[in-house]
This record gives sequence, structure tokens and C-alpha cells, in this order.
Amino acid sequence: MKSQVSVSLFPFLSVLLSTMGVLSFLAITFLLFAATPETPDPQEEQKAELRWIGAPEYVRPMLAEAGAEGLRVFRRRGEEPYEFKLAELRGEVVVVKSLLETGYKTMGNTPDRTSLWLFLKTAIPKEKNLRSSFTMILHEMELDNINGRARDQRIERYPILLIYPDGVETYQLASFLVETTTRLSLGLEPILPGWDLPYRDLTD
Repeated sequence: MKSQVSVSLFPFLSVLLSTMGVLSFLAITFLLFAATPETPDPQEEQKAELRWIGAPEYVRPMLAEAGAEGLRVFRRRGEEPYEFKLAELRGEVVVVKSLLETGYKTMGNTPDRTSLWLFLKTAIPKEKNLRSSFTMILHEMELDNINGRARDQRIERYPILLIYPDGVETYQLASFLVETTTRLSLGLEPILPGWDLPYRDLTD
């Protein structure tokens, strides 16, 4: 008598639906932005106001612009932005996936989320291919929130991805790195070319 093997598609379908939902949200938002009564001159910059609504005073955003060419990270006011090309982000994802495979082999095929996070907190600083990477920025920011410089100043930082219409792949790569290697909350905000974003010129 042959034994029957059942395979559940729930995990795959849940991830698929989640990705489709985020992409649909971005597509609808960009369409709403584009459907204004008057189309502004693309060469003319428009002032855009950024507000951090509902968060405690000690919470600070780390803003990152996701465009076609890659990610531009404004880690702290007054510092030059960090540039990560699309190819670099793809390479980071490959390295992180390799670390995850090592973690699964070390702890078994079904480690809990906390155990895997602790493994990555130990493995990321030792991985030479992640030096000066977006992953390392996230790692250091999370540690600062827990017991480092940010905690001493009663400041906690969390990433917000500002997504251009042509930056969907960059967003997907960056959000994978945030959600896989950290327990940081991630914010998303669609933006359009030509917006004059005030944080670019602000200093502490």
C-alpha cells in the first residue's frame, strides 16, 4: 500500500500574497500621485514635507532612498549619504542567504526566530563580505538601539525606505535584508522624482 505525502502550500502562498499586496500598494500609490489635476514640470523641484507621526520623541528615522540604480542611505543628519549600487545589494542578499543556510545546518532545519536572529548577530560582524554594507549599517543601528550609543542618548533609530517608481527591485532587496537580519520595524513611503526632500540638507 502506497503512503500518501501531503505538502502544505500555506507558507509559500502567504509570502506570495504578502509580496503581491505590497507591490499592489506601491502601484496604486504611484498612480494616485500621477493623477493630479496639473502635472508639474519634472525639471522643477517640489518641496516635500516629512513628518514622523505617532512615534515617541526619542525615535529617529534612518531614511533610505530606493531608486533604479540602488540605495542611498542617510544614516545621520550631517553625514554624507551612503551609496549602495543594485549589484552590491544583490551580492549582500546572496551572502545573507548563505549565512542563513549555515544557521539552519548548525541549529537544525526549524530554528525559532530568536535563535536565528542571535546567530546572525554573531555571524554578520565576522563576515568580511559584509563590511561597509547596508546589512552592517542595520546591524550596528540595532545594537545601538539595544545597548549602545543610541540608548545612552535615549534615541532609537529605525529604517524608512523611500521608494521611487523605478526602485521596486531595490526596495525588495533592502526590505529582505532588514526583515531577515534584524528585528527592526521597517517603514515604507512612495516618493516621486523631483521632490525636494528637506532631510538632505539638515544637520544636527
